[in-house]
Amino acid sequence: MENFMKKFMEKKFFFLPFFAFFSAFLCVSCKSVEPSVLETEKKLEEQEKFAAFTQKEYKSISLGEFSDGFSHARYVYKDSIPPYPLYKETMIAGIAENMVYLQNPDGGWAKNQDYQRIFTLEKLKERQENNKKIKPVTYNLLTDPKGSTMDNRNIFSQIRYLAQVYQQIPEKRYGDCALKALQWILNAQEPVTGGFTGADVYAITFNDDVISDVLTFLGEVVEDKKLYSFVDEDMRAKAKKAWEHGLECILKTQITLTLKDGSKILSAWCQQHSYENYAPIWAREFEPPAVSSLESRKIVTFLMSLKNPSEEVKNAVVAACTFFDRTDIRIKGKKLVRNPRKAEVLGGRYYDYEQVLIDDPSARDCWARFYALDSSFDVETGARKPIQGFYPSVLSPIWCDRGCRYVENFNDLSVERRNGYGYTNTSMEKLVSVDFPAWKKRMGALRRGH
Repeated sequence: MENFMKKFMEKKFFFLPFFAFFSAFLCVSCKSVEPSVLETEKKLEEQEKFAAFTQKEYKSISLGEFSDGFSHARYVYKDSIPPYPLYKETMIAGIAENMVYLQNPDGGWAKNQDYQRIFTLEKLKERQENNKKIKPVTYNLLTDPKGSTMDNRNIFSQIRYLAQVYQQIPEKRYGDCALKALQWILNAQEPVTGGFTGADVYAITFNDDVISDVLTFLGEVVEDKKLYSFVDEDMRAKAKKAWEHGLECILKTQITLTLKDGSKILSAWCQQHSYENYAPIWAREFEPPAVSSLESRKIVTFLMSLKNPSEEVKNAVVAACTFFDRTDIRIKGKKLVRNPRKAEVLGGRYYDYEQVLIDDPSARDCWARFYALDSSFDVETGARKPIQGFYPSVLSPIWCDRGCRYVENFNDLSVERRNGYGYTNTSMEKLVSVDFPAWKKRMGALRRGH
């Protein structure tokens, strides 16, 4: 018995250190698990609060200005219907929160983001953290595809939206976000010419209505002190100065053409102009130096909106409208239609059709997007690839495909370009037949002092 007790005590004391270690391990393990559980619970609680806030409904604010960006974000899906959930237009807080979290550190935003998409708070924070790596952009061409740009009606549209949200939800973060973006726009103006750069080429950019849209916006900031109540007078004065400089840029870039008979006419604008000498230049490989109808229409509309235009502005409007009303640039008896074809993804977009121009004597007049310059202009320098085909004679429509390839007719363009790019439009008719006469009547009333 004595020997048994002695052996038991030896074993007992042998296991005591083990039990002590095991107990300590369990305690440490419990303590290390508890914070992670609490953290998960905290995240769930934050997400619930975030969802309740962002999905609350208010008076709707139109998302029409974002149609271009949303279209690019969604066109990879069939019928452009995304597989992810979307905020309603009445859920303005959710859309505004997306703008706040997705804003780049320099104050701008990457283009083609879907602000209607419902993200979790955790995902938005992750995106915000990743955005810290994006290089800042001023008036130079962005080098990061996620960099800030006003291409596709970007940045000023977010500011305008946030200003409207701020009227209903006076959340300081929304005003601060908008102010940071406004400062980005002021920094983005090229200091010598007063132009603004898009996303495709370092140049004075009218493509996607960059300059006409941003000047319209800056004019609103100057005039509408109620909507932009978070903008102080110093910032408002800077916006006014930028607006004036931008207007000067528009007037300096209007193109004078020499026609075949030697006469000269003041016409309209190219999509892009050089910062060095204001001359028309190449952009992407299907966007040659030319007089551009679509971009010029928006410029003229902007100039017509000015309350007390100078004589120089009036002359610019008259010249552009007269140019686009010429019978030799109207395309008559042609109609753009969609013919069904086997579905496929071309250039990242889903198509089950192809666009063609067909003969139709009853069709409304249409205009080409591009009209040829005269032979005094340099139409080769700056092309991204070796030019194929021939640049047409002055005033002729230009049909240019990817690869800097000129073709004779619209239907000779690739299916991908015919479907994915706007080479023709009918909107010039309203400009020259409705808007221009109404503007002249208003100018006459101004002269009479009415």
